[in-house]
Amino acid sequence: MPAIDEFVSELVGWMWSVPLFLLLLGCGLIFSVATKFAQWRILTHGVACIRGHYDRPEDTGHISHFQALSAALSATIGLGNIAGVAVAVSLGGPGAVFWMWVVGLFGMALKFTECTLAVMFRDVRREPDPSARKRMRADAGRHSPGHDAEPPHVPVAETDTGGPHEATRQCPRCGHSLRSQARYCPTCGLTVEGPDGTAEVRGGPMWYIQKALVEPLRARNNAVWIVFKVLAVLFAFSTIVNSFGSGNIFQGWNVQNVLDKNFGIPNYVSASAVSLLVALVIIGGIRRIGQVAAKLVPFMCVVYCLGALTVIGMHVAEVPYYVGLIFKHAFTPLAGEGAFAGTVVWIAFSWGLKRACFSNEAGEGSAAIAHAAARTEEPIREGVVAGIGPFVDTIIICTMSAMVLLMTGAWNRPPVGTVTAVDDGTITVACNHDVPPDLQTAYHSEICKANGASDTAALVVFIEQEPGQAPETASAQLAAIDGSGPDANWENLTSLILKLPDLSAPTAEDVRARHELLDKIKPNMPVHFDMDGAELTRFAFDVRLPGFGKYILTLGVCLFAFSTLISWSYYGEKGAEYLFGPRAVLAYKSLFVIVVFAGMLMPDFPLVVDLSDITVALMVFCNLPALLILSPVVVRAAGSYFRRLDTGQMPRTR
Repeated sequence: MPAIDEFVSELVGWMWSVPLFLLLLGCGLIFSVATKFAQWRILTHGVACIRGHYDRPEDTGHISHFQALSAALSATIGLGNIAGVAVAVSLGGPGAVFWMWVVGLFGMALKFTECTLAVMFRDVRREPDPSARKRMRADAGRHSPGHDAEPPHVPVAETDTGGPHEATRQCPRCGHSLRSQARYCPTCGLTVEGPDGTAEVRGGPMWYIQKALVEPLRARNNAVWIVFKVLAVLFAFSTIVNSFGSGNIFQGWNVQNVLDKNFGIPNYVSASAVSLLVALVIIGGIRRIGQVAAKLVPFMCVVYCLGALTVIGMHVAEVPYYVGLIFKHAFTPLAGEGAFAGTVVWIAFSWGLKRACFSNEAGEGSAAIAHAAARTEEPIREGVVAGIGPFVDTIIICTMSAMVLLMTGAWNRPPVGTVTAVDDGTITVACNHDVPPDLQTAYHSEICKANGASDTAALVVFIEQEPGQAPETASAQLAAIDGSGPDANWENLTSLILKLPDLSAPTAEDVRARHELLDKIKPNMPVHFDMDGAELTRFAFDVRLPGFGKYILTLGVCLFAFSTLISWSYYGEKGAEYLFGPRAVLAYKSLFVIVVFAGMLMPDFPLVVDLSDITVALMVFCNLPALLILSPVVVRAAGSYFRRLDTGQMPRTR
């Protein structure tokens, strides 16, 4: 198993390397230029759309624009906004925030493109009941991995080229030649089939690959259709796997971990409660998910932002300084200080790029599955709505977290003390009395908490720090405090006694590794609290709002994780339905709830996380080629849509 874990970990590092992030950024730039920077349309017209000014209840689809956006945001706004930003700032410095903004802005164009295609080429079934036996039997045959999802026909991307499926009509708006079964005009984006508010819809990258690439190529007897069919099947399969990994086990485990750590709630209690709540929501399908997300997402964003704005408000006079720091060190190096090892421009760029791509999921294609269910006959309109997602996720929520980390000094916090002596697993540490006054209360609180946590490693010795990389550390437990007792102020503490964790049933290899670790620990090495990711964000809130950090962290993790669970259940459901037909949906939902419960009882799951990272990369690799090939269709439809909007041919419904 260790060999397998190591191989999978190396594979993740290779797949999620800088070239992939640069490819995502490059595609975002291409789509931004091609759509004449649709970002400003997204921030103006998109807001009007989610406010319902263009809603028509009779349109095809299940949920409103706002519900579709909320469902997609509930999957993207998650632990990455709390923990991922802390990692980016602590390793990449303030400059990483600037590059997060850049990626977020270009990600808006990526989301716009993929979600437009998701509506343009979604699968529409006229039967309102997806579980009807006759339909299930037909779908079961057509949607198995070795079969096409629909009988071959040429969709909107095709024009009259002769052959067995010649065009039989023209677009009533622009006169473009259309095949008989085309639903959308590729030139002006007009829906050429009448709306049907009772139809069942499903979409996403697997469907626009299927309908816009697989079926036309197969109709022409072009063998390249097999390549795209493999991409569609691989995307659907990767979506299913990822829905059980980072969309399920990872989220649930973090909920039980934070509840247990901060409030002592047993894991079987939290597992039972969360799995029951998830079941109650997902059994109602995308309609109920959309309804819950429409209430949950605004609430959790407002709560988290209010907490962050409270901290920012305490430093309001320093806002220009920190904004300047972000811009300055996006292009200039920054020397190390405290827990921050220093950075150069490339490190700031790469960390900002990585965290923003992971956070907003632009280019991954997952959000397109939710937006395909939107109630609309205008694909561009839903693309405009979808583009708001990266703005909210990256530009607003991630920036809030970053500003709290920067303004409180948590990102470059000074050491607790320095090593003075090492004696067979016992480490003596001289307390650092140069800790700034505004951090002393938080430091003292952490020491008191660590003094009662004999079963966890509370502090770490920084053995070696390299810019842009997590430091090599030795974890230790706080055994004793030398000073005026744990109730004394920070300045009264003189030294700490740390002990390396005891080895349970040690092997000869464990003993050898322990001796090697002890040999590396030298006097004058800095000692820090064992905090990174979500714990570092929690500490940052505690600096300015003592005792509040654990509540904002717990509430944020629980809400963000729960919202991710319900949305990713829908993504995985649509992947299962594409591969195996509607009869697989109930089995998938049942298994998803079981895995939620089981995952929250697991002690550790590094292999699961790594496998999820691999499947996310596969989703990107499957999605980007289709986006690049089909982007001209989106550009033409966008030009027509915005011309009609600007000339008043698109009246508001309210």
